[in-house]
Amino acid sequence: MITVDGLFKKYGKTLALNNASLHVEEGTIHGLIGPNGSGKSTTIKILSTLVRPNQGDVSIGGIPLKKGRAIRQQIGVVPETPRLHEYLTAHEEIMSYARLSGLDKARAVDRVSVVVKQLDLAMVQNQKISRLSTGMKKRVALALAMVADPPVLLLDEPMSGLDPVVRRQFKDTILGLEGKTVLVSDHDLYTVEELCTSVTILQQGRTLIEDNIDSLREKVGKVSVEIKPQDPAQISNLAAELQQMSRVTSAEVEKDRVVASVNDPEKDIPEVIRMAAIFTEIVEARPSKISLEEIFIKLSSGGDRT
Repeated sequence: MITVDGLFKKYGKTLALNNASLHVEEGTIHGLIGPNGSGKSTTIKILSTLVRPNQGDVSIGGIPLKKGRAIRQQIGVVPETPRLHEYLTAHEEIMSYARLSGLDKARAVDRVSVVVKQLDLAMVQNQKISRLSTGMKKRVALALAMVADPPVLLLDEPMSGLDPVVRRQFKDTILGLEGKTVLVSDHDLYTVEELCTSVTILQQGRTLIEDNIDSLREKVGKVSVEIKPQDPAQISNLAAELQQMSRVTSAEVEKDRVVASVNDPEKDIPEVIRMAAIFTEIVEARPSKISLEEIFIKLSSGGDRT
């Protein structure tokens, strides 16, 4: 659905994007991550037709970037800092945007009603935007992106500044979108890991790696099993015992449990748990996966990229 190849963008002497690539499959939620200055926001701006690249092939839904008007009909955008008309009510803002998007009056009324309900804005739709909380303003911004019912959503730092409760609600809303292709650009790797099934990692304007998150875990990470013995005095002894197993690549003590890393989770984890239970009585055993943050750190420091 989104295809980017050989993308270059310079701002004066600064090379923001240096042969970057990005591929997002239809109907997926894809993360675009990287440190500050890696080119995430520039990529979003190019896809939004706000900035022209110096070089590269870009298309959305098979439509080349040079057909800007057709591209804009395919996308809904939530910028990092939404600029809303504070003097309008939420309903007026969404309705105005619907009409500016080319919807006729009847269609606009219908779509505004749909997104107001979908994003739980009914209680505040008649309040001026200036009186809304940060979380509600973010919902209004998402409503603007969704009101014309585009197939693609581009979300730049969509949950920054939200409190935990609103963050959870916002996350559930994004995950509940059906039939949409969503690109999420965020520096918060926890947010991306919650929302996305695949990622593109940018570094210094280049694509470091692009893959399914689970596949990345297999390639650069390791799956572990956490085992908590009933007797805390046995933790060090249990770690030493498990470290001797050929199936275990490492066994480390973390607080009240042992974390044993393995290469083949399906075969190795049951055997490690069985051996631990023979050695001492255990009260908890559960697998744990390497986090996206750990993957990012390992790749950024020059780890395995195969």
